[in-house]
Amino acid sequence: MSSDPKNILFFSSFGNLRWGGQRSLYHLVTRLDRGDRYRPIVLLPTDEDLADALRARGVEVVIHELPPLRLINHWAFLSSVRYLSRLVATRNISLMHTDGPRNTLYAGFVARKSTAAPPAGPGFTGNPPSENSICRRKSIPVVFHVRASDRDRYDRIIYGCATRIILVAESLRSRFDWVRDDSKFRTIYNGVDLEQFDAEASAPPTIEARLLSDKEVMIVCTGRVEPQKGQHDLVEACASLKAAGVAFRLLLAGETTDKAYLEKCRCRAQELQIDDQVAFVGHIDNMPGLLRSADIFVLPSHGEAFSRAILEAMAAGKPVVATDVGGAREAIEEGVCGFLVPPGDTAALGDRLLLLAKNVSMRQRFGAAARRRLEERFTIELNILETEKLYAELLEGTPS
Repeated sequence: MSSDPKNILFFSSFGNLRWGGQRSLYHLVTRLDRGDRYRPIVLLPTDEDLADALRARGVEVVIHELPPLRLINHWAFLSSVRYLSRLVATRNISLMHTDGPRNTLYAGFVARKSTAAPPAGPGFTGNPPSENSICRRKSIPVVFHVRASDRDRYDRIIYGCATRIILVAESLRSRFDWVRDDSKFRTIYNGVDLEQFDAEASAPPTIEARLLSDKEVMIVCTGRVEPQKGQHDLVEACASLKAAGVAFRLLLAGETTDKAYLEKCRCRAQELQIDDQVAFVGHIDNMPGLLRSADIFVLPSHGEAFSRAILEAMAAGKPVVATDVGGAREAIEEGVCGFLVPPGDTAALGDRLLLLAKNVSMRQRFGAAARRRLEERFTIELNILETEKLYAELLEGTPS
């Protein structure tokens, strides 16, 4: 006779389904073994499309926004801790799975048995608890899923709160380079659902894709339009294609979070006289369909953890040119399924684009290799398998 499923409380820092971390969370909680083993409950700060998508798959959603640490006061902090404590008790939570510094700190306070003052920092008063004392007696495990490479001021305290830390790439270990012991860390790569991806990719192409000429080399870049994503560098690099007489079209898909930066990119395209070949098309729902129509995928970011956009392009069988940041080197095999260039090096980026734009057979060869590598290393099935192994280790004492 099987035991009751273990209830797991997942925290998301955002309520939308447009960004990579939230799409990864959606795939994880909807594909866990939800028979006899696990029952996910997801805590979201806002009631948006992520909540709707989860409810449609039968996943319980709780809406509660945790106060930001930099603005926190004792009353707000303790009020949210009490709310979470009641939630953990009433839902009989066996494990908490977090995705950011803020919710990991809250989860750590709830998970431990004794009460301590909030840590020092803007908005806090009193002496901070030590790293060894905070969260030292957890009643339930806390898994901190690190999806960002940037360090946080609370990393040392958060490390003490976490029972295990999932890294989406080996490169993120450097965020905690002051930790000598590796026992808390586990690398679990993001995964792509190939079945869903292939089904969507077989749908009619997007309107933007249908407007393209067959004689143009289509270059696609996806991501929020903001300085860190490096779209300005990509526009600069495309000048080398124009100089070489290559007919191309650059499509940049993603919501704009910095309008001044978008205008800067458009002005630079005008200055280079390629503005009629560069299009910012905003958010695209059918990303697989757009990628299917691409010849080359580019990610010119100045900083990433482990880009889901790269994996989706590989799933579409496309050659990838990406900046060598975060886990890009772990995803892309240099010279086999794509190229890596230094961030901000527009000359190197332009050279690699020109090489691929002029060589159809290379694009096809790299694209096929990218798809094979994705199937071997970065599927959603592998992601779920490794995550469930970690849960079993923490909840059932099963070695992973």
